[in-house]
Amino acid sequence: MTGEREPAGCLTGVVRAVALVVVVPVRFVWELLAVVLRPVGVLVDWVGRMVGLVLYGVFVWPLVMLGRYVLGPIGRVLVVAPLRWLYRVVLAPVGRAVLIAAEWLFGYLVVVPVRALYRYVLAPVGRAAAWLGRYLLVIPSVWIWRTALFPVLREIGRAIVWAWCLGRRVWRFVVVRPCRWVRREVWWLVKAEAGRVLREVRRALLG
Repeated sequence: MTGEREPAGCLTGVVRAVALVVVVPVRFVWELLAVVLRPVGVLVDWVGRMVGLVLYGVFVWPLVMLGRYVLGPIGRVLVVAPLRWLYRVVLAPVGRAVLIAAEWLFGYLVVVPVRALYRYVLAPVGRAAAWLGRYLLVIPSVWIWRTALFPVLREIGRAIVWAWCLGRRVWRFVVVRPCRWVRREVWWLVKAEAGRVLREVRRALLG
C-alpha cells in the first residue's frame, strides 16, 4: 500500500514546485503590470483628449470661425447678392420676355393657321362631303329600299309564308291522312287478325 502512494506524492510535489517557480511569479508580474499600467492608460487617454482639444483649437476651430464670420459674409456679399440681383433684374425679365415671345409665336405660327385651316378648308370640305353623302348615298339608298328592295323582300316573304302553308296542307292531305287511314283501316285490322291467329295457334298447340 505504501509503495503505491509514493509516485502520486512525488508527482504532486513536482507540480507544486513548478507552480511555485513558474505560475506564481508570472501571475505576480501580471498583477504588478496591471497595477502599474492602469494609471499609464488613464494618463495616455487624458493626453490623447488634450491633444485632440489642442488640435481642434489650433486647426478646426479657426477654420470654422473663418467660414462663419469671414467667408460666409463675403460669399453672401460677393456671390449670393449678385446672383439674386442678376436673377431679379436680368434673368427673370428675360425669361418672362422669352415666354411671352414663345407664346406669341406659337399663337401666330400654330394656332392661327390651324384655326384658318379648319375654318376655310376642313369645315367646308366636311360640309361638302356630308352634302354629297346625303344626296348621293343616303337619299338614293332610302329611295331604292322603299321603292324596290322592301316591296320585293316583302313579296318574297309573303310567298315563302304562302308556300309554307301550302306545303303543310299538301303534306297533311298527301302523307298524314293516308298514313292515318292505313294505320286505322289496315294496320290495326291486320294486327288484330294476326293476334287472333296467334292465340288460336297457341291454344291448339298448348291446349
